[in-house]
Amino acid sequence: MNDIARLRLLKEARNLSGLSLDFWVDLTEGLDQRALEILVGKSSIFPKYMNSRGKP
Repeated sequence: MNDIARLRLLKEARNLSGLSLDFWVDLTEGLDQRALEILVGKSSIFPKYMNSRGKP
């Protein structure tokens, strides 16, 4: 997968989830195109605002 296609998918995941692009870059590092596409398709199920300290 080229970098442009990967970035496009990561930006889509960011927009659907509300989570940062950095989060998606770290989470998907090493995934192939098919796995990334599946994860992006499910990205809207991630909590919109995740608190890193674990508080609700």
